Amino acid sequence: MKFSFFSLFAIALLPTLVVSVCKGQAPSEDSVVTLVVKVNNGTAQGKSVTGDPVFVEIHQHEKLTATFEGRVDSTGQAVLENVPATEHTVAVPFASHSNMMYTGFPVRLTPDKDTHIAKVMVYDISGDNSKLSVGMHHFIIRAETDSLLITEYMQLNNPTDKAIISQERDARDLPVVFKISLPPGFGNLRFLSYFQSPAVVVTKDGFYDTMATPPGDNQQAAFSYTLDVDSETMKISKKISLPTSEFAIFSQLGAGKISGLGPAKGSRAMSDGTSAEYFAFSGLNSGDTINFQVTGFNVIKSQRDLWIIIGAVFAVAAAGAVVRASLKKKQTSVE
Repeated sequence: MKFSFFSLFAIALLPTLVVSVCKGQAPSEDSVVTLVVKVNNGTAQGKSVTGDPVFVEIHQHEKLTATFEGRVDSTGQAVLENVPATEHTVAVPFASHSNMMYTGFPVRLTPDKDTHIAKVMVYDISGDNSKLSVGMHHFIIRAETDSLLITEYMQLNNPTDKAIISQERDARDLPVVFKISLPPGFGNLRFLSYFQSPAVVVTKDGFYDTMATPPGDNQQAAFSYTLDVDSETMKISKKISLPTSEFAIFSQLGAGKISGLGPAKGSRAMSDGTSAEYFAFSGLNSGDTINFQVTGFNVIKSQRDLWIIIGAVFAVAAAGAVVRASLKKKQTSVE
């Protein structure tokens, strides 16, 4: 079963109560258990979590059936009583700290245990987004029927022990944590991992994220978009958004070719057993632009799934999803 942030922003708008309150109606035949939500601050010498609001979503058979609320006590935990539990019940815990919402790993609730424990890690906030960078960035181009499909994978790095936002604010007073520039004429933008659509603002030049970036050097972000093909030669400009250690362009253009970047560095094995030539760059700064052309290709529709580079660092760990911090405000996805 796959879990994400579900109704994160709806939860953020719920009133917080000192006493745990059930916001949904559990089936009468369910057993009930006690759920203890332990909240820890991952920032060294960080602010106390005592009094922080806690929210728990109860899902049965993948449907949201109830919501519980509470506050963290002096021992660093919130105790929620009379939580429904069956063999198909999952609790998703959230905690709010420094006006930001964090989520923990889902916990399966079963009636054979009286008490279950969920954990949420929270962080203090830093407004210095100059600390953010990208370790590896893959830019994969594939030919479709009448367009180019581009998929970008980014390894976001936050070397601090705080969740990072930004001093820059947009018209709705939301932080512009970092911007992603896309080639002119992009369309069909899709967010594949890390980004939460309600917190992303799309602009004519790309998009920006308003959600805090949590600590860690392995935040796996991915998105895709298309560029319409209206001639045999297309000019593409990719502006670097954050300082990037390694950047690589992979070509899956069939008869098409990439020019303007010099000779390819080599080829890389793809998951279907084929290979793709690639062009590599290193030590790129924010604002650097890579300009190249796609020429002479025949646009052929592919029915295959997107090939993922064998051994790439962008494989999602099976253990769980990356914790994300989000604003406790209603947000709009398109500017």
